[in-house]
Amino acid sequence: MVAVAGTLVGAPAFVAGAGGLSVMTQAIGGLYQIVGGINDFIDDHIETLKKSPNPTISGTGRVLEGAKYGFGIGYVIPVAVIAIGQVLLGNTLAAIGTIVTTATLTNPIAMTCAAIGAIYYGWQALDDKERAAILERLAKGLDLGVELIRSLVDFVIRTTKSFLSSEQLTEFKGYIKEQAAKFGRSLYDVTGKVGDLVKGSAEKVGKVAGEALKSTTVLMKGGADVVREAGTAAGSATTDAVKRTGKAVSKAVEVTVSTTRQALRRGSEKAPTEEKPALLSDQQKSE
Repeated sequence: MVAVAGTLVGAPAFVAGAGGLSVMTQAIGGLYQIVGGINDFIDDHIETLKKSPNPTISGTGRVLEGAKYGFGIGYVIPVAVIAIGQVLLGNTLAAIGTIVTTATLTNPIAMTCAAIGAIYYGWQALDDKERAAILERLAKGLDLGVELIRSLVDFVIRTTKSFLSSEQLTEFKGYIKEQAAKFGRSLYDVTGKVGDLVKGSAEKVGKVAGEALKSTTVLMKGGADVVREAGTAAGSATTDAVKRTGKAVSKAVEVTVSTTRQALRRGSEKAPTEEKPALLSDQQKSE
């Protein structure tokens, strides 16, 4: 791999400290499987987001673009935004090998939307001590000042809220849930909202109930198949018996009819012919 003025050439096998890139910048490059210049990738990624017909996705692109040009430090700011969101989702952005095996080859759009959503919902869920700890980690991992990162977080929250409606903001939760699960976290773990906890619990109960119902249905189907097969066999045997009986009766009737006809025929042949009396002549009558 060759690094020139912050540009990566070749496969994304990032090495800490290469080309002056921060550890977390390299980790983001590995996460997104960036090949080539990071700045070019960020520009293309922002345009892709902005052109989406989905308002939440296009709004995410506008937030990243506003951050990049608003703070005037090039790709460093959008990368920092994504890194902040990834950390809030549960990604350590520390071990590149681990990152590559657990979270890569996913949808870059979904990852970025989840990151923006995590900042919007997740930052507000933290207490001061938790925020301070995360700011310190990010400052070290991104080689940026704590106050710059804090200002960046505030910018993302404000602009996201101004660009998107409440319904579109809620759509972020789907992205958060999907991406946070890759790091063993739930939607509630990120947002800290009781409503998300209740919903998540209900979904788990529903899933368990669904699995149980599915298992029960399979068992019942298996039992029904056995009964059906037994019934079919019994019914088939009965039908065969009825068919055999019907044939026997039909044969018996045919034999009876045939025998009767033969008897009648023989009887008519053997029966004596009745002789008609002769008519008397006039002479015989007078006598």
